[in-house]
Amino acid sequence: MLKRMLFCSIALLGLVSCGGKKTDEGGETPVQEAAWVQLAPEELDFNPFQTIGKDWMALAMGKGEKLNSMTISWGSAGVLWNKPVFTVFVSRDRYSKGLMDESRYFTVMAFPQNSHNHDGLLYIGSHSGRDEADKTAAAGFHVEYSALGNPLFKEADLAFECRIIYKEEFKKELMPQNVREMYSNMGLHTMYVGEIVNVFTRTPQE
Repeated sequence: MLKRMLFCSIALLGLVSCGGKKTDEGGETPVQEAAWVQLAPEELDFNPFQTIGKDWMALAMGKGEKLNSMTISWGSAGVLWNKPVFTVFVSRDRYSKGLMDESRYFTVMAFPQNSHNHDGLLYIGSHSGRDEADKTAAAGFHVEYSALGNPLFKEADLAFECRIIYKEEFKKELMPQNVREMYSNMGLHTMYVGEIVNVFTRTPQE
């Protein structure tokens, strides 16, 4: 449970729907604007071992035709250079890698545990944006944008909005031998350290 302080500001972000359900006429049904509660990172009751490693989170970057998302089960939240940071790791094999390199920001989102969100996370983790124009919508997630123009999912109940302040690809020669063996059939990961510029929470809409 997140600690909701009475003095937390309600941020009506002017959210724009990007992944609404298609109508018979080929348009999109509008997604109702949602109120996000903006928190300081210190106010969170957040267990990264459970939320990242067990429940999984979604990493998203870009906008419009450049929007993409993927599931993450590796990551960390903490403090670096006196800044609150969220660190994610993206393989060079992933379509998201090129989009992360082009982006100044990324978002990381957690979800209520239900079958819809679980299936959606499975989908974006197993399908590539190279092959699908909008795999996020195909997964059943509806995209809105923050005031900074970064993607937020309507189904999420927690979002970290991050500005990339450092990135570096892993060096295989510095890894333990058993970890090197993991990379015999996949590309090395790049570490992206994002300064947390906003934390949002809300009760997701049905």
